[in-house]
Order: sequence, then C-alpha cells, then structure tokens
Amino acid sequence: MKRIAVAVLTIVMMLSMSVCVYADSVTKAEAKKIALKDSNLTASQIKNYEIEKEGKKWEIEFTKKKNKAEYDYTISATSGKVLEKSVDYVYKKNKSKKKIGKAAAQKKVAAFSKIKLSIIKKGTVKFERDDGQGEYSVKFKKGHYKYDYTVLAPTGKIIEFERDYVK
Repeated sequence: MKRIAVAVLTIVMMLSMSVCVYADSVTKAEAKKIALKDSNLTASQIKNYEIEKEGKKWEIEFTKKKNKAEYDYTISATSGKVLEKSVDYVYKKNKSKKKIGKAAAQKKVAAFSKIKLSIIKKGTVKFERDDGQGEYSVKFKKGHYKYDYTVLAPTGKIIEFERDYVK
C-alpha cells in the first residue's frame, strides 16, 4: 500500500511540474527570435525594440532601421504561436483622386502576401478616404487567421497589414 501511495504521489508531482514548465515555456529571448524570424529580420536590422509580458502573451514592438516600418507582435507565452502581427510602413501621403480599382488592390495583396487570389476574393474590399487619401481596405480569412491590408488607391502600395489568430 505504501508503494502505491508513493507511486501516485510521484506521478502527481511529475504532472504538476510539467504543467508549470509548460505554462510559461517560451522565454523572452525565444519570443524575440520568433518575431524576428517571422519578420525575416535580424537583430542588427531593428531598433526601438520593446518586449513585455501581459498574462500568457508576449507583446513585442520594434522598428526596422532601413525603412522605419513599425512591427507589432503578440506571441503566445505557452506555445510560441504568433497570435497577432501588424506592420505599418512609412510612406509619403498621396492626395491623388486616381484609383487602381478593387480587383487591382486584391491582386496587389495576393502578390505581397503570397496568398492565392481566389482566397482573397472571398473577403471584402472597401474604398475609404483617410486624411484625404484614398485607400482600399482588403480583408479576408485563411485558416485560423484574419488578414487586413491597407492599399493606397492611386498607387497600389501596401502601407499596412494585420494578421490575427482566430479559433
């Protein structure tokens, strides 16, 4: 009887230790590596790096040195999965009334994201004006992610995108 009690106690302790280890398995350094790998950047290519833990998530922000694009990541502290990603690109304001059209905006997103145009076409495209500048908002879903791209209407340049994990 004593052997069984010791065996059960040992198993319970091992399980509780594995749960504790799993609960926070992604370190600060690992979270940074995940964000850099996902952005295809190295530590020497970024500046203004900030990381903080909020609950079971790592919030990471940094700026690319070369073009000053701002990256924001939310990474699960338990699995290392990228839950959210957004990139804001620096660009010159364009007040032109010219429009490339919704279909062309979708094609620009497909080329940029390397996601099939047929998937993007299942989403929505809306034209809107932001500070007098014409933009297309291209939104769609693929797998467990929602995507939102902002495309300049006169030029087709992508100035912002977000990718959010949804269950």
